Formats: sequence, structure tokens, C-alpha cells
Amino acid sequence: MEALIIECALNEQVAVRENPRVPISADEIVEDALAAAEAGASILHFHARDGDALLHPGTEFYRDVMRRIRRENREVLLYPTYGASATPEERFSHLAALAEDPEIRLDFATIDPGAVNLADFDPAADDLGWDFVHSVSHAECRHFLELAARHRILFSFTVREAGHVRHALAYRALGWVRDPLFFKVGMSDLHAWGVPPGPEGLRLLTAAIVPREVPYRWMSYVHGPSHAALCRHAVEQGGHVRTGIGDNPRVGGALLSNAEQVARVVAMARAVGREIASPAETRRLLRSDPKA
Repeated sequence: MEALIIECALNEQVAVRENPRVPISADEIVEDALAAAEAGASILHFHARDGDALLHPGTEFYRDVMRRIRRENREVLLYPTYGASATPEERFSHLAALAEDPEIRLDFATIDPGAVNLADFDPAADDLGWDFVHSVSHAECRHFLELAARHRILFSFTVREAGHVRHALAYRALGWVRDPLFFKVGMSDLHAWGVPPGPEGLRLLTAAIVPREVPYRWMSYVHGPSHAALCRHAVEQGGHVRTGIGDNPRVGGALLSNAEQVARVVAMARAVGREIASPAETRRLLRSDPKA
């Protein structure tokens, strides 16, 4: 199997009360990012935060943190989140700014094609909890894809529903995106969207929809108790893995650091004799046909 790409989600919107080791300040993110990269992550993702609040677009926060990481580690792939804005140009303005910054040269990002209701679901509490519809229109996706092509930004499609995969395939047919496709397959024990976490769910959002002639890679991206088992499944079946406090503040009940979560995935790979992709290898893989 090809080398394993590991992405680490450093913080997302996790609160300190959920895991005191979540990095929030710029200093914390820089230190944590470098440790996760040293542990084996070739892609690092984080949110610009002001305590529990999300900064959008957060350009200057991202610029400061990414420059500081780059001074210590020139190779690891870094990317921010994105929020909602009135226009596609505003929504992704920080990506262009970071790509044009000579000290950063942003070369990775992600896009969520379509819409999903991100409501939490706690059956024990009989409550759907946080309720938010995350939506990215076709026009916004096209703007993102054109921006990515212009700045040579590699990216993943974050897919949680079958329609998201079909959108990506339509963009490929329209010539908006080049091969190979990279699907980050989102599943969750803690939410009511998508398919239930498991190997069959992964298959339903990849091989069951993607035509055999379309070259693609997939990455497991799982919230909840199923995370560890699906990390192992991805490692053993040729997929790739996203881990980190941002997705799972606890793993098996343990309050692990980001570097410790990455180290667990590295150990899974070593147990089956699979190599870990360096940042340089990750870039090469994401530009090459996985069937080659």
C-alpha cells in the first residue's frame, strides 16, 4: 500500500472544558502543531480562535501562526477553516491572502460541497442540541476550485452525504477539478447526518458511488467512539486518516494530546508494515493517480 497520509485537526471548536490540552492561543497552536508534525502528521488543520469564539476570516491570526510554524517546519501542509460570507470572494479571501504570502505559500485547503445539518444528537438527553446548516453553493465551490487552480492549492472534498460525492464528480465532469480526487469521508456517532460510521458507510460514500475509472483517494474522518476502529480500517485497507482533538476531545476516554493521537495512528500503521507519508510524499501522492 502507498504511504499513509495523516491529517491532524488541532482544535476546531473544542472547548478547554472538553480537553484541557486543546490549543487555542497562537502560542499553543504553534507548539502543538510542531509536535503533531514531529509525531507523523503531514497535514495540519486548525481554526483561528478567540477563546470559544471562531474568528472569520481570521486572516492575520492564520498569517501569524503559519509564519511561525514555517520558520520551524517548512514542509508540513497547513490549512485554515472557512466561515460564511456574503460573497464567494469574501468567504475565501483569507485563502488567497495566505497563498500569496511569501512566508506561507498556502498549498492545501478543503471544501465541503453542498449542505448538511450539523446538529448534535444526544439520544440520552432527548435533544438535538446545536443546530446549524453548513452550506456551500455550486457558485462558491466553483470560486474555490478556480482559486485553488490559480494558486496551485491541493485540496480535499469533505463529504458527509452521498450528494456531496456526486457534486464532486459533477465538478470533475465539468472540468472544474483535475484528477485524482481526494475525499475526506465524514461520519459521526454524535450527529444525525450522513451514514452511520463503519466500513459499509465508507464504501457507500466512495466505491458505491465513484465510477471505477475515476482515480481517487479517501481519508477517514470520524467523530465519536467509532474513530479508532475506522482509523485502523483505513490503515489496513489503503485509506488515509484524520485524527486530532478537534474531532475527538477524548479517545477511548483518554484526554490525549494531538501528538499522542497522531502517534496512535502511526503505531497502527507500523503494526501492518505501512509507511507514513512525509509532507513531500503527501504532495506527490495528491498529484498522482492512485492506480498508477
